[in-house]
Amino acid sequence: MSAHRDIMDLAPDALERARERFAVRDYHGAVLLLQEVIGSGIGYADAYNLYGLSLAMVDRPNEALTAFDQALERNQRYVEAHLNRAVLLNGLGRTEEAAASFAIAEALGRPDETGFPVVVGNRLANAHAALGDEYRNAGAHEEAIAQYRRALQMRPGYVDIGLSLARTLLEAQRYEEAAQALDTVLAVRPTLLDALLLRGLASYLHGEHATAGRVWDRAAEVHPGDPRVETYRSMLARQGL
Repeated sequence: MSAHRDIMDLAPDALERARERFAVRDYHGAVLLLQEVIGSGIGYADAYNLYGLSLAMVDRPNEALTAFDQALERNQRYVEAHLNRAVLLNGLGRTEEAAASFAIAEALGRPDETGFPVVVGNRLANAHAALGDEYRNAGAHEEAIAQYRRALQMRPGYVDIGLSLARTLLEAQRYEEAAQALDTVLAVRPTLLDALLLRGLASYLHGEHATAGRVWDRAAEVHPGDPRVETYRSMLARQGL
């Protein structure tokens, strides 16, 4: 599976570097990295929330507000994004809107179906995912898969974790399970490029070339001109398909 690792990770992996730049107060650097992340099609709620924070810190409040709205469009239960939005609105003098955002954040802070407040559940899900990343990087696929599944039990709508699970299943040559994980992601984000590319790859590696072709054709339709699509489709061309 290692021969396919680079193909699966073609999307720029700048989000962690953006977090590092933000942590050392290089907000301009974080903005640039996050523009790269979002521009590559990795439009996760976490990326937009951090983008909003970074924009706010470089005195670009209106763009920051748009970024927080984008984060909440992807995850309406994202407490931190509601809080960040509320603080920004308050600073802009839009106090009634700020109060509404604070109220939503407070309501979401109550325990949910996991038994934890939403913000705690979010952190636990991300902690399981981070541990999964460590196991994956160490080549311990089974342990990584278990951690990603635990994270998704708590937050099934976290598409970034769903993609990490799918990638690990592909590396473990568990292609049918990877396809199922990607179908779950695509049910939430049907045009997400990474999910479409990997869904086609799962079928391709399982010998279902016709299905792979259809999925990659769909990727080309919704993301015309993206070079990554042609990289994947070229695998079929090399097989004469």
